[in-house]
Amino acid sequence: MTTSMRRPARWAGLALSLALSGLCLTAVPAQAAVPAAHQAAKKKPVHIKAGPVKSRVHKGEQIRIHGHVATGPAGRADDEILYLQEETQAGVWVNLASASCLPDNDFDLGLRLNVSGTLTLRVFHPETTLFATATSEVFAVVVL
Repeated sequence: MTTSMRRPARWAGLALSLALSGLCLTAVPAQAAVPAAHQAAKKKPVHIKAGPVKSRVHKGEQIRIHGHVATGPAGRADDEILYLQEETQAGVWVNLASASCLPDNDFDLGLRLNVSGTLTLRVFHPETTLFATATSEVFAVVVL
């Protein structure tokens, strides 16, 4: 067998090896995603009830949001951060204020605005090592 006949066989073997190694590499992330999804299922649920103390305020007056965070049988954890968010006209939620809150406790969030309009608001709890992400019902506050 001549050297020129061995080269195509060598290239074919190399191409087959690369193709098989590529298949092995693509299978690993799919298997690695299963435990991550399984871990997310173990996060404790969070339930947020929130609403404005007053649904109509004047410019410069403090908007106060009062609520409760319930975590069920998750046990105690460190302070959790809650965010008061406004929905923009584009449908994006933007953080306006934040406060810390112990699980299974009441909270108060507040801010002052110098613009008039109707705000669409919610309270958001981001995912943590123990708890799942959660949002309150959406509510409105009118700033006169």
